[in-house]
Amino acid sequence: MRHESIAPVTYQPPAGKAGEVEATTVTAMLERAGAAAFVDVQRPEFHFLLLPTTGVERHMLDFTEHTLTPGSVLWVRPGQVQRWGDLAAYDGWVLIFPAGLLDPVTADLTRAAAPDGASWWSTDDAAAAGVPALVAEIADLAADEAMPRTLRAPALTHLLAALLLRLTAQASSRPDAPSGSEAWLAFRSLLEAEHAHHHDVAWYAARLGWSTRTLARATRAATGRTPKELVDERVLLEARRLLAHSDLSVARVGEAVGFDDASNFGAWFRLRDGQTPAAFRRTTGA
Repeated sequence: MRHESIAPVTYQPPAGKAGEVEATTVTAMLERAGAAAFVDVQRPEFHFLLLPTTGVERHMLDFTEHTLTPGSVLWVRPGQVQRWGDLAAYDGWVLIFPAGLLDPVTADLTRAAAPDGASWWSTDDAAAAGVPALVAEIADLAADEAMPRTLRAPALTHLLAALLLRLTAQASSRPDAPSGSEAWLAFRSLLEAEHAHHHDVAWYAARLGWSTRTLARATRAATGRTPKELVDERVLLEARRLLAHSDLSVARVGEAVGFDDASNFGAWFRLRDGQTPAAFRRTTGA
């Protein structure tokens, strides 16, 4: 069932655990919330890591189906659109933490706010990053009620930061991993905040205090793509999310991603996706 808009899932930590890393399991979540809570497409307002230990299932994250196998890792960030598979088909750890928990340096290095940041690690990649040992430490510490919260909470955050940094380092060894300069990192952050309002590369360059040529060099060095390609890619992702998972009209979807005219949005979408917004909606079964 689709809704007028994609309903957010708010951050609701257990009593006394607000602002610290929560370590729970898939089975525990299912027992606590019930199967109905995991049926609809969701847009969480918090981070969570899925770390399966038994069984195999698939999890949709922004139109990509990720296979969850024991030892693999999936990172879902705030604002991303995701759909659970059959929670009874597998079990594993779920590490939940609020947006803003990580220190700025760690958040920047791990691309915590970027929807196109590394999201999935295979069992081998996760093992190479030392994930099993770090997750065991986090789970043990999260369950340690004897430790004062004033010490437990920051200790958990440090362990989480170590886990995410090691995963990021492992992802950076992939052949297609982007590199980063100051200009690229600043553009990436601004694009995430303003993509629904500004589609003009010149606006981003001026806001950042660089020439369009400098910005183009930075994005090509980091990703092999132009700033305009990256702007269009981010706007297209949001448009696809709304078309597939909401009841908003095509015109309203266009407005939500920065188009005043429905026909302009339709032409723009078709040029980049190869089909009209309505046709895309039909192909997704929405």
